Amino acid sequence: MKKLLSLIVLATAPIVAAENGAMTDAERAYLLEQMETSKKNFVASIEGVSAAQWKFKPAPNVWSVAECAEHIVLAEDFLFGFSQQLLKAPAAERLENANAEGDHKLVAAIEDRSHKATAPEPITPSGKFSSPADAVSAVTEKRDRHIAYVKETTDDLRVHSAKGPLGPMDGYQVLLLLSAHSTRHTAQIQEVQANPGYPKESASR
Repeated sequence: MKKLLSLIVLATAPIVAAENGAMTDAERAYLLEQMETSKKNFVASIEGVSAAQWKFKPAPNVWSVAECAEHIVLAEDFLFGFSQQLLKAPAAERLENANAEGDHKLVAAIEDRSHKATAPEPITPSGKFSSPADAVSAVTEKRDRHIAYVKETTDDLRVHSAKGPLGPMDGYQVLLLLSAHSTRHTAQIQEVQANPGYPKESASR
């Protein structure tokens, strides 16, 4: 009998781990709110931007609005892909910070532009988008696809983790990183637009 019970426990262990690793309703709602709001704010930041404003660089080593926008778009699939790769690794215990407090702190840290970072080569801008409309179209397609995934998935994102830019992160937190990264660089766009040399004219609507 004991042997039978042991076999039942072993057989059901992966199922229990998967259930514990899936997003809660509250976690899903928080992530969706972050993804939808950051998309809306990014799109709003480049609406009506003229060709001159799009290409304006405050300094040779400072990104233009176009470069910031391209970086945001490139990071969409790059970071989403990272979250999906994590699911291929064996499930493990939840991280100590895999809770609401840890998630909120992570988002705040990523959005904090007082700490600078260097973009990895795959998401370094190279002049891919010639206009704001091109960037909006690209980010809308990608973000809407990722939002649809978050709405429906039952993947055990919270029990698969790896080293991230701010330490160990689980798959759910990588998706929070995706959204917060967009917010971080939307703020960078606004910094460029606040520069005294930023062209004043806007694109005709």
